[in-house]
Amino acid sequence: MAQKLTGKSAVVTGAGSTSGIGRAVALALAAEGAKVVVNDVWKDPDGTWGADRVVKEIKKANGIAVASYDSVTTLSGGEKIIKTAITNFGRIDILVNCAGNLSGGSLATMTDDDWDSVMLVHLKGHLSCCKAAIPEMIKQKSGRIINFSSRGAFPTIPIGMPLPAAGAARPVGNPAYSTAKAGILGFTATLSPQLNAYGITMNAILPSANTPLFPGTTPRGGDVPDTLSMDPDFVPPIIVYLATDEAQNITGQFIYASGGDLCIYARPLQPRTFIRKIGKWTVDELSKVIPPLRIS
Repeated sequence: MAQKLTGKSAVVTGAGSTSGIGRAVALALAAEGAKVVVNDVWKDPDGTWGADRVVKEIKKANGIAVASYDSVTTLSGGEKIIKTAITNFGRIDILVNCAGNLSGGSLATMTDDDWDSVMLVHLKGHLSCCKAAIPEMIKQKSGRIINFSSRGAFPTIPIGMPLPAAGAARPVGNPAYSTAKAGILGFTATLSPQLNAYGITMNAILPSANTPLFPGTTPRGGDVPDTLSMDPDFVPPIIVYLATDEAQNITGQFIYASGGDLCIYARPLQPRTFIRKIGKWTVDELSKVIPPLRIS
């Protein structure tokens, strides 16, 4: 069977963890013939660069890969990462922005460093690599960019669970992580139509898997049915597909992937209820109109 990405050059950030989605994506892209830049700042406990370990895995499987240890958190770091692909492979066809982190907890315990760290890795990380890769893709009149968001961008009450009573505490979440992941959806929604004219697609993946950042094999559901597997190897196929020429007309999509499940999400801020009054609302009128709408 012919490889679908032969001759393509790919960059995968955050691909050096021992069992993460980034590693699985890098291996899957290489298996389809892409030459891969494996980027990560992670080091194993023995001091080995995670990126080097994944590069060895790819080469052992007769693939082509090089390592990058630059940080996505600066524009200069993003330039170096993309330059690694240009220098070694002559072009950049595929960018998978998978690098992520998690710092801090609830709003009450969040510190300056916690917030800034999450924003830098997720939001600045997407910006830095895209800013460097997009001009090269425009020259080529083609490119595939796959961003990593999360259903955690807009936490929901699981299916079948009633809304909390007034004043009751909702489950504790990480506001920095949710904000960053929501920002990535906005980033994708803004840039995808602008890039379409140049033959460049940009989509966002919302994965769920057992990873070093979110460990656990217990099925996860919520707004979708519980997944059948938490194996991170179930996530890469949709990313590989979006990187192919066959997916040239698919852009601006938010796609959930986990354990064989796929879900295409509608854009956030889809109008649900629209009411117009001729003239200015009074507070008394709003007090009667708004509560029945059950805003949650």
